[in-house]
Amino acid sequence: AGGDGVALRCDVTDEAQVAATTAETVERLGGLDLLIACAGHPGPVTPLADVTAEEWDHVFAINAKGVFLSCKHAVRAMRGQGGGAIAVMASDSSYVASPGIGPYCASKGAVLMLVRALATDHGEEGIRINCVSPSIVDTPMPRLTLNAGDRPLSEFGVPAWHTADEIAGHLVYLCSDACRGLNGSSIVADFGGMARSSFPV
Repeated sequence: AGGDGVALRCDVTDEAQVAATTAETVERLGGLDLLIACAGHPGPVTPLADVTAEEWDHVFAINAKGVFLSCKHAVRAMRGQGGGAIAVMASDSSYVASPGIGPYCASKGAVLMLVRALATDHGEEGIRINCVSPSIVDTPMPRLTLNAGDRPLSEFGVPAWHTADEIAGHLVYLCSDACRGLNGSSIVADFGGMARSSFPV
């Protein structure tokens, strides 16, 4: 778009780094109007009874704690300027479980409720927090989980998938004034998957 960009490295599981990165962003850019929280980890692909406590904690540290810390410090920055907007990457796994990825599903369920709780606590401060809950997006993370390599996702039983640009469009929309009435909401982008009944007719 012809503007200036600043790239800052941050471990979202480390509150001191999140706080410092947020402060540096505010200092260098003159404020913080928008946050898109999209760091994520797929976790192990194994039945839940075989997941270690360390694996569980690692997934939650990135997917849930990372969103909490990012939003916490963004909200603190936005308060001082009269508001802002946050869009979070959730998942259709916030609503439905897939076999073998229990920690991921549980962490994304936590993200969905975290978005609602943040919106409840901070909506009156002029800060909107919403999320996008997509099904499979063709990025390295699901390809790693499926062990797909460069092969078409259709070979792995995936009937339809999103591009990263399509999901980015949803996130940008949630941060825009076009949806100023949305707060604590989730856009479920799953090609109608959850709308279909399993009743066999």
